[in-house]
Amino acid sequence: MTDTNFSQARRNWIAGSSAAYALAAAGGLSRSASAADDHKGHGKGVAAIMVDAGREGVCATCRYWGGTRRVAEDKKSVYAESLGWCNNSESPHFLSMRQPEAGPMKMWRKWEALS
Repeated sequence: MTDTNFSQARRNWIAGSSAAYALAAAGGLSRSASAADDHKGHGKGVAAIMVDAGREGVCATCRYWGGTRRVAEDKKSVYAESLGWCNNSESPHFLSMRQPEAGPMKMWRKWEALS
């Protein structure tokens, strides 16, 4: 293959793969947008799992759970947006990824933001 043919082949490959990446990114954005639309009732248009703030023994309401979450303005609900690490060194689940609604947990301690 000559340098000219190689350069042209490389340009064609880059142009083709750029289009594929753009389509993949657009598909991911549309999926994220539709997921956010499905959860608009959960606050601020972000996909989240709603957990009753009064539930004891579940990860989303535990002070040691390291997932992304927020408390509703009325403090009656927790909106968990991810998995989270258990950061309680006394728990059998220490340093493992946990679902927001995992439980019941004996080592649970109330998250201070709920007080």
